[in-house]
Amino acid sequence: MPDASSASAPVPGAVVVWSGATPTVQAFRIPAAGLILGRELLENTSDDRISRQHARVVWRDKRFVVTDLGSRNGTYAGGHALVDREVTVIAPSIVRTGRTVSVLMEDIRRFEGAKISTQHDAIVGASTHLLWKDVEQAAADASHLLIIGEAGTGKGRMARGYGRMRGRPDAVFNPTIQAVPLERIVGPSIETLILEQVGKLGTANLAALTKLLDSRPALRVVTTAVTQLDHLMPADIAKRLSTRVIQLPPLRDRPDEMAYLVHDAIRSAEPALQIHSTLIEACLLRPWPGNSRELVAEVSRTAHTVAAQGKNNIRGEDLANDAGHLMVGAPTMNAAVQPTEVGKQARKPRTSRPSSD
Repeated sequence: MPDASSASAPVPGAVVVWSGATPTVQAFRIPAAGLILGRELLENTSDDRISRQHARVVWRDKRFVVTDLGSRNGTYAGGHALVDREVTVIAPSIVRTGRTVSVLMEDIRRFEGAKISTQHDAIVGASTHLLWKDVEQAAADASHLLIIGEAGTGKGRMARGYGRMRGRPDAVFNPTIQAVPLERIVGPSIETLILEQVGKLGTANLAALTKLLDSRPALRVVTTAVTQLDHLMPADIAKRLSTRVIQLPPLRDRPDEMAYLVHDAIRSAEPALQIHSTLIEACLLRPWPGNSRELVAEVSRTAHTVAAQGKNNIRGEDLANDAGHLMVGAPTMNAAVQPTEVGKQARKPRTSRPSSD
């Protein structure tokens, strides 16, 4: 029987997020002998470019060793072809085998048995499932709620979900786009207030907010911010609004949801386009500082451009070079790629070959 320390130890593995032409979430632990990525491993894949045994992944010295097993269409790690047959990569790293895209991670436990669903107008996977449960509990307990996250992560969507869960009359106030005082927005029937851009509230609105909190015991406030509220407003108000706090992770830490976001964005923009696995690979390799908002906007714009050119397939190279702010030194999912001894043998200067599929 495993002890508590072994039960809580990270489990390295591969999370398959795309196969063939559809998003998926399949998590696989890496056994001592290594994990074989290929058609034998996957459930009901439509990938006609992946070999039965395509590539092997071994966990060694806190790194992944990826070896192509003589596949017809090659293996790609971090967007680069394994022309030297084998490389060592640092987690998290993106591996493409045929038209299947996997993310190698140091701990895959949260993705095991995970499902993707659409709830509260949001794509909910293992990366945010428990956070949405926390939102539900906060709504049931009628607690004030603070949602913290980078711009574009979906804080507003989560805040509106809180309002729907409460089922009480609600109002949204954003001082940067509503040129009216707060008290005019929060009428006598309002019981849920969604506050955005709280750092721009100003003295008069902060005073009005304090008065509302003091005089309206049924009023609950859900606040979205990029940092803790005590950096944005007086400490006493910040403390009252932070009864419960949820940290929403950036999109780059939610690979299970990213592939579904790309799929849905293209289906909404240009339903006839076929999605190539290199597009999913390219999206996973970029940091997306604007998160979901930026991803959906860029992918949708690219889909319109590709369709206007008469193409029926959208690929990674169709994305603009600056989409997702791909730059030297930016935090990405491709991590460091190092050749192993196998790859170093007879190594010659080369450039990455284009995808053969």
